[in-house]
Amino acid sequence: MEIRDGLYAYVWTDYRANNCNTFLIRHDEALCMIDPGHKAFLPQLFQLLRRDGLDPEAVSSVILTHGHPDHMEGALELRKKGALLGIHAKEEAFIREIGPYFARMFGWEMPDVAFDFYLEEGPFPMGGQSFRVLDTPGHSPGSICLYWDEARVLFSGDLIFAQGVGRTDFPGGDGELLKESIRRCRKLRAAYLMPGHGELLQTPEDVDRNFELIERMYFSYL
Repeated sequence: MEIRDGLYAYVWTDYRANNCNTFLIRHDEALCMIDPGHKAFLPQLFQLLRRDGLDPEAVSSVILTHGHPDHMEGALELRKKGALLGIHAKEEAFIREIGPYFARMFGWEMPDVAFDFYLEEGPFPMGGQSFRVLDTPGHSPGSICLYWDEARVLFSGDLIFAQGVGRTDFPGGDGELLKESIRRCRKLRAAYLMPGHGELLQTPEDVDRNFELIERMYFSYL
């Protein structure tokens, strides 16, 4: 589904299986994919891309907001096809330490993982547009958000959802860090919230109301 020029969203709505939302940023003749989800659901995702006139073979880079299997597994398949794979260095270290144990919690065997670039705090230019990588730990040690300045789009991974927040009871989770990261992202005054799971928010008013609700309803429990 096209959200705005150059931005496509594929929202996972089947609650019988855990998978994440996936986003595509079209730049020049290439595609950057954010959080491909599970390997088993890639054919379904590719079908939706083709329906929108996008070629899955044009995915040249993949950004992982964090390394949990429901976001990362499909990325390893895309890397085999030639896409460059990026993650925060802290998250890579976390994956190598905790990954095999954590993957087995989800019934998945952790393969040997290699990454092509690291997502560091700061500017992340892409296709003539201005993006920023934000260090936003809390759900996991190396979680990041990506912010598209010109379009005011926040790709929040599992930091914050519509009426919800990322879990902190998994290994590496930290409620205080999650709150700090959420407060930081609210200051961006985003017009679009593209979360890792659930509903998309597509007006500045809805995004800010959601941040206010999260602080009021969740922060005392984190």
